[in-house]
Amino acid sequence: MISITKILKEILDPTHEYQQLVNDIIDQGGKYLGEGDYGVVFKVGDKVVKVTTDSEELEDAQQIKKQRTKYFVYIYDVEVINAKLGIITMEDLQPFTGSEQDVPIEEILEEADMLGIYPDLEGPGGSIKMDNLMQDRRGRIKVIDV
Repeated sequence: MISITKILKEILDPTHEYQQLVNDIIDQGGKYLGEGDYGVVFKVGDKVVKVTTDSEELEDAQQIKKQRTKYFVYIYDVEVINAKLGIITMEDLQPFTGSEQDVPIEEILEEADMLGIYPDLEGPGGSIKMDNLMQDRRGRIKVIDV
C-alpha cells in the first residue's frame, strides 16, 4: 500500500530526471523565465524551453507541434521522457499587454476544439488565467499553456 506521504513527496519534490533536465538546460545557457505548478521555463537562444510534468500538456503539445495556429504558441519540438515528464520547445513571445476583456475566449476554445486540445485557460472563479496568455510581435494573442 502506498502512503499519502509518498504520493505527496513525488508531487512536491522534483525527481532526479526532472532536475537533470533542468540542469542540462541551465548548462546550455538557459535563462530562467518562470515556473508554475507543473514545470519551469527557460529562454535558450531564440526559443523558449519548458520542462513539464503535465502529461496532458505533453499530449496537446504533440498534437499541435509544427502547426501554425491562430491562437496557440508555435511548438518546434516535444521530447517526451515518460508519461509525466517532457520538454516542450516553443517560440519566444512577448508579455500580453491587453486585458481580460480583449481575449476572444470563444474563438480560442473553438480553435482548441478543432485542434483536439484542451488549453489551460480557466483561473479561479471562472476568470481567464492571464499568465497563460502572451502575444507575438504583431500583438496577436497566443496561449502558451496548451
